[in-house]
Amino acid sequence: MNCVDRFLRVLNGQPADRAPVVGVTSVVTVDLMRQGGTRWPDAHHDPEQMVRAGAAAHVVCGLESVKVPFDMAVEAGALGADIDYGSEATLPKIRTPPFSEPDEFVFEEDLLARGRFPVVLEAVRIARRKHGDSVPVISSMLGPFTLSGCLFGVETLLVWMIEEPEKVQAAMAKATRLVAMYIQGQFDAGAHVVQVSEPTASGDLISPVQYVEHVAPYHRTLVAGTDRPVITHICGNITRHLPHLTSAGFRGVSFDAKTDVQAARTHLKGKAALIGYVPTSLLRDGSPAEVGAAARQCLTEGVDALNAGCAVAPDTPLDNIRALIAVATGC
Repeated sequence: MNCVDRFLRVLNGQPADRAPVVGVTSVVTVDLMRQGGTRWPDAHHDPEQMVRAGAAAHVVCGLESVKVPFDMAVEAGALGADIDYGSEATLPKIRTPPFSEPDEFVFEEDLLARGRFPVVLEAVRIARRKHGDSVPVISSMLGPFTLSGCLFGVETLLVWMIEEPEKVQAAMAKATRLVAMYIQGQFDAGAHVVQVSEPTASGDLISPVQYVEHVAPYHRTLVAGTDRPVITHICGNITRHLPHLTSAGFRGVSFDAKTDVQAARTHLKGKAALIGYVPTSLLRDGSPAEVGAAARQCLTEGVDALNAGCAVAPDTPLDNIRALIAVATGC
């Protein structure tokens, strides 16, 4: 069973020979980029460099996936936002939300030909061609709630939920249409799995009632729009969201150590693969032995695919990444 088959079987709820060890969030460090002959911010604009950065953890350390892109500014940049593209060790960020009202959020059907969308889609094509026979190519985009936060400001979005919920619904309808286009574009380019990133939907920011009212219906729409493997990553404590995530239809849910893994098993097992959840702080600051112990605990507690709890910090030691991988692979 190769790495592609193993991960896809896990996402389809089928038995596999062991848990895969993947990076559905980014596993990119300065050391890995240097070994791969690439660097940020150049890799955000060049598809060949993006693939070298996204594949470096596989090539150098044996991670069982390739992941592109890395940042949360692709969509907003294509819609006209002013972007700070960061440094060798920092990711791009939006300087100022580009819109103040939902009716300003307008895009054409050719949106995926604008901004950095073509760079990402070409990187997916290159990754599939170079690595897709042996390891899964995982691509990602912002979920509609997080995208809305980027476009209007997270604080504005949270206030709208309380004072002007109709604005949230208007923003979410448009954002969901954009995300659906991007999902299809990434699958067409060759992604095996698409990850929808929803950090703004964390239980640390919104309540379960708000998730059910303002987010879940649009997640269901996204997943229903394709028969391919769509997963989600939500940061923070999503324990109270778990009963409602089951109805969204995601093939897998990636979560971090703040979430109660027993509750995740109770609500998700048999409905979505549990993906996680070695703490990124431990990966950066712990010893290889400590990382290995945490990874073994994750597997003991029932995760279906071993993954860092969130995006790996750029200064994470390679020995710690190797220690995570070794627990799953036995190497």
